[in-house]
Amino acid sequence: MAERLLPIFPLPGVVHFPGTELPLHIFEPRYRELVAELLERPPAERLIGMMLLDADPETGAPTLLEPGCAGRLIGHEPLADGRFDIVLRGEFRFRLGRELPGRSFRRALVDPLEERVPLVEQERAERLEREILELVAAVGRQSARALPVDPAALAGGDGRGLAALVNRLAAGLDLPALRKQSLLAEAPLERAEQIAGILRSRLKLVTSLGPFRHLAAAAPLN
Repeated sequence: MAERLLPIFPLPGVVHFPGTELPLHIFEPRYRELVAELLERPPAERLIGMMLLDADPETGAPTLLEPGCAGRLIGHEPLADGRFDIVLRGEFRFRLGRELPGRSFRRALVDPLEERVPLVEQERAERLEREILELVAAVGRQSARALPVDPAALAGGDGRGLAALVNRLAAGLDLPALRKQSLLAEAPLERAEQIAGILRSRLKLVTSLGPFRHLAAAAPLN
């Protein structure tokens, strides 16, 4: 994929994944300006580069963590005082290139990253997809609270296979932002392996707690 020029929207605590939807409330003047400008473009050109903002571990200075995710503006609601509620749909991951000055919001040339699973790895991808769906179902049966993602919706699929499934889980699981960022940095198959590992750990935990939940449910009220 060719280099792209994107407006950059850094946010603490927010990691966007390709193929997932991200609702945002836009209130800062510079980002109101950004959204207003995007709405003047054709829908295919309404892209925002979302990046996780964190503190440098050595200096404490704000820093952008890579990769980012380009999100397409697919929904917007203007509010009376100039703010916006918007929805982005993740398009592709990217590495940050040269930043360009001259605007109230940050802009940069970015290098898109490949998200496809290589053909030679299709068998591994299919195995992982089956395993992840089985783990989702098993965790959901044990404890819905351990899996804040709708298993029925995931099992239904949307026709795009492993990458879509894994990204929806990575976005929906209650993981720290830095953990999600580390998942975003992985290639699709490695990301899938990490998600499978997370689900195995949750299944082990909720299975071990099962007898205690039954005891708690049977205990008399004081």
